[in-house]
Amino acid sequence: MKIVEFDERRGSVKVRVEDEDDLWLLRSIVVKGDVVYARTLRDVKVDGSRGKRRIPLYLGIKVKSVEFQAFTGRLRIRGVIIDGPEEYGLKGSHHTITLDIGSEVEIVKSEWSRYFIRRLLRGARKKYKVLLVALDYDECSLALLYEQGVRYLLDKEFPSVGKGGGRSSINESIVNAVVKLIKEIVERFGVNAVVIASPAFLKDDVASAVRGVLRGVKVFTDSVSIGGRAGISELLRRDLVKSIVSKLSSIKAEEVLNEFMRYVVKNPKRVAYGIDEVEKAAEYGAIAELLVLDELLYKSAPEVRERLERILDLVDGRGGEVTIVSKESPAGLKLKGFSGIIAILRFELGHST
Repeated sequence: MKIVEFDERRGSVKVRVEDEDDLWLLRSIVVKGDVVYARTLRDVKVDGSRGKRRIPLYLGIKVKSVEFQAFTGRLRIRGVIIDGPEEYGLKGSHHTITLDIGSEVEIVKSEWSRYFIRRLLRGARKKYKVLLVALDYDECSLALLYEQGVRYLLDKEFPSVGKGGGRSSINESIVNAVVKLIKEIVERFGVNAVVIASPAFLKDDVASAVRGVLRGVKVFTDSVSIGGRAGISELLRRDLVKSIVSKLSSIKAEEVLNEFMRYVVKNPKRVAYGIDEVEKAAEYGAIAELLVLDELLYKSAPEVRERLERILDLVDGRGGEVTIVSKESPAGLKLKGFSGIIAILRFELGHST
């Protein structure tokens, strides 16, 4: 995400969307009552014309609702037009602004959470895109890691080879096919690093070939017991992937959840869950790690949203780690079982879970 302009006096931030993670982040930031400005298409009646024409306009709407589905590449913001060209008489009409990669949007709030301002600034930094590849002699899956989780790009089965096919010819056929796929995806999505995993030595042959055709892309290898999506899931639990992408929300959330569950069993006074317990812990400055389900931020009533933003500000301002978790991710499904918000504490508090 690129921050184009920040006007603290007006409470406005203008940003340019650069990838799908930016859209996911904006989904948690833009809420009902905000004002959003963007270039959009609108059917209007033009002087001298009998019917309506769809033309590009720069409109401002007061937000009523926001809709986003993971990995669709679009964010839809619905609301009522409050600003636009006077000649078309659009004020008061309902309109939907659709944002996609490359869109610029200005967001105006009566009050910005300090956490979300800092989150936007962090989102403006260069991102590290990682491609995961898990293969064996039967199948292969390729997936990209995003803040919001894993996006599976392709699953491929390899045809079985009869008695006439030797191991070397099978290897060569698989390596060539996988390298071609990796090259296409790296160039299309601007991938920085590729992690290739397989049982035995197939991964090494693929990695060697990838290094020969792709310059400037880091290539890592690791072992998994199986190819395909099951192999991707196994790879995500490996220390190599965790070390490469430890800053991604989708990876960080799994680690925090695992630690949270250990404390629940061994020392429950070192954790908190549910908004009441977590709010109390935040006020004491006790939170080391905080996980919040994304839909909690945009589906809650305004007074609950205010409490959540205050919690985010308190934790972030006192050096705690805050992670927003996509409801679509495996960690998000688990987090929902704990009311959508959990914390690991620096010290014990006098409550029981």
